[in-house]
Formats: sequence, structure tokens, C-alpha cells
Amino acid sequence: MDVVLTPTGSSGSAWVLADRLGRRLGTVTTSPGAIGFQIRPEASGLLKGVKREHPSLDAAMSAIADLAQGACTLDSQDWD
Repeated sequence: MDVVLTPTGSSGSAWVLADRLGRRLGTVTTSPGAIGFQIRPEASGLLKGVKREHPSLDAAMSAIADLAQGACTLDSQDWD
């Protein structure tokens, strides 16, 4: 299954995870001063077994792609 990360807000510190059909799978977050990124899967979703802490957004996306057995892409929202 392919997973898409969509940024929320303008701070670049949170993303919503959803499949290509728009079903919410969780979030990825980081905070100022934090080292790394945290995946917070939906309780009953596909990603509940994913490793939570990652040193980079790329590492978090790779873990998501591996577990989902598909691609994990970043939606830049630059479609105008």
C-alpha cells in the first residue's frame, strides 16, 4: 500500500499519514530542539507495528514504506 505524508501547518514539524484513498493512518511529528522524528500511528491502522522514533524524516518514511510494502511519498502541495 502506498502512503502519502501531507504537511500540516507552515512550521514543517508535522505531517498527516494517509493511504492513496485518503484513509488516515497516523502522523509524523518533530519539535524544536528535538533530535529526530516520531511516527504516531492510528491505534487500529496498518502502521501500528512501525518503529516510532527515527533520526530523520527520510528514515521515518523508509520504515513506513517497508511496513506498508509500498511507497511512502511526501505531498508538497505545489499543484497550482
